[in-house]
Formats: sequence, C-alpha cells, structure tokens
Amino acid sequence: MKKKHWYIVLLISGIVIFILTYNITSYYYSYKKDLEFKEELAKYNFSELKELNSDIVGFIEVDNTSISYPIVKSTDNSYYLNHYYDKEKNEIGSIFLDYRNDLDNLSKNNIIYGHGRVDNTMFGSLNNLLDIDDKKNYYIKVTTPKKIMKFKIFSVYTIPKESYYIKTYFSSNKYFKEFLETIMKRSIYNFNTSVSTNDKILTLSTCKDNYGKRVVVHAKLEKE
Repeated sequence: MKKKHWYIVLLISGIVIFILTYNITSYYYSYKKDLEFKEELAKYNFSELKELNSDIVGFIEVDNTSISYPIVKSTDNSYYLNHYYDKEKNEIGSIFLDYRNDLDNLSKNNIIYGHGRVDNTMFGSLNNLLDIDDKKNYYIKVTTPKKIMKFKIFSVYTIPKESYYIKTYFSSNKYFKEFLETIMKRSIYNFNTSVSTNDKILTLSTCKDNYGKRVVVHAKLEKE
C-alpha cells in the first residue's frame, strides 16, 4: 500500500477512536451526574428544588420502574431534551412536562417526556411496563408544591413516532371520547379499567429505539 494510503487509514482510525472515546466519556459523565443528583434529591424539598431551577414544577414516581425525578417545564418541548436540571447542556436531558400543560390546572391530556436511556436513567425503565402482570394495579404519583396526585395506568404500548397521542386539546367530548377509545385499544394489556370524558389523563412518552419507536403509558387521575 502506498504511503499516502497509510496516512489516510491512520487519519480515519484516529477520528474513529476520538469519536468513540468522546461518546464513552460523555455517557459516563451523564450517568455519574444523574446518579449523584438522585442521591442528593432526598435532602431537598420543593423550595430548595425551586432554588436549584425555577422551571421545576413537580416530582414523578412510577410503579415497577426506577423513575423518581423532578419534572421541569420550559416554553417549548426541545430545551430539556439536552439540558439537565441545573440547565447545564447534557445529552441525558431531564423529565419534562409538555409546555402546553399545567400540573396545577390539568388539561384533558397531560404529557410528560423523558429519554429512554439504556442505563435506565430518566424514562429508560419505562420499558419495565411492557412486561408486567396486568392483573395488578400500577400507579403514577405526581407531586407539586400544592398537591399530590395519583394516576392509575390503563394503557401501555409501543408505536412509531406520531403526534396523535400527545394532543392536549379536544374541541368536544366526542373527539376526546374517540381519543380515549383509540389509546385503550392500542394497549398490549387489558387493565380492566374504564375511562370516560370526565377523566384527566396523564401520558408518559419516551423513545424505544433509534428508529423513532415510542413507549407510551396512559393513566387516569384517581385521587388528588
């Protein structure tokens, strides 16, 4: 092989090694940062969390998962895809509420997003709900400075990326009823839970894979 070709091979190899090293280092840093933050959470109350970041609007815990995180809200649905709770840029992101929603004044459908990371941080462990005993009841607890809400899970499924299940506004009860019927039919389990147009729905959404597939969980407000 000519010397010039060797230089090209070495250059490409160097670039690949640099990218791999950067990705591994970045992944480790994100994981370590999240681990340390979760250890510190036990010491915080809402006032202190607000001092850390005024965008924090609540706290979420999900049965059968390791999800136990503050919820943030921005003016769009993109900022917290790559910013951590301290607003530092970070690929791990944060658990965030759809900017159209308000936890203290629930819409018909209220959406919370998070990355589905393979290390089970953020919404990574939401995958656990794809393999459960559907005879049991599973709940999501959402706490705000004003109240504690308990949502009962009634639908779990995977689906290609779409916007249907993340609607927050319905012009009539007829359209909301159709929405409820659709998301119930999509569920991989029958939770034997009825829902009606009087219910307030909580929707959790995360990425399932690199091809755009989503894991979606729907729950209805039972108690606050």
